[in-house]
Amino acid sequence: MGNVDEDDFEVLRQKRKMELQKQAQQMADWRQLGHGVYSEVNDTKDFFNVCKKSARVVAHFYRGVTPRCQIVDAHFEKLAQSHLETRFIKVNVEKNPFLVERLQIVLMPTMTLIKDGKTEHSILGFDEFGGTDDFATEDVAYVLAQYGVLNFSEDRSEHIAGRMKGAGVNAIRMEHAARSGGYKLDDSDDDFEIYD
Repeated sequence: MGNVDEDDFEVLRQKRKMELQKQAQQMADWRQLGHGVYSEVNDTKDFFNVCKKSARVVAHFYRGVTPRCQIVDAHFEKLAQSHLETRFIKVNVEKNPFLVERLQIVLMPTMTLIKDGKTEHSILGFDEFGGTDDFATEDVAYVLAQYGVLNFSEDRSEHIAGRMKGAGVNAIRMEHAARSGGYKLDDSDDDFEIYD
């Protein structure tokens, strides 16, 4: 620090100022694309437009009469506000049969994780959150981060694993992901192309 003069500090200040301006612009761009709000997408064309414009999308496929879908809604409302890097949307399966068939949605709720226009993974039900209805929003954030669709650094693997005893097939995947530092799917799993 003894060799640092006033000019060096000015260079550091300017560099930091440019970084902050770049971050502010990125956040403004995300907000303009609908990030920061958990919103419903009403048709197939809108769904593809969202996936084309946003690099990371979490889509909740729901039915209004399914109580567990309301649990997902509550968590995604919170996450959408605090994680601008990801676009959170919900899609009514009864109004979008093409997407349901194309993405092979068979269980409610299904949360499809989309990166750069391709489905990365689908979370079926609550197995990956511990197999119970009373998981924390942080548990959801941790699971989404394991698939690279959200930034979250807290390790919740032991917390989730404690509730996973006897959970389904997805629990095995998450235990593997927690141990290996992530779970990478083959590129051929549930891919879809975005057409103009």
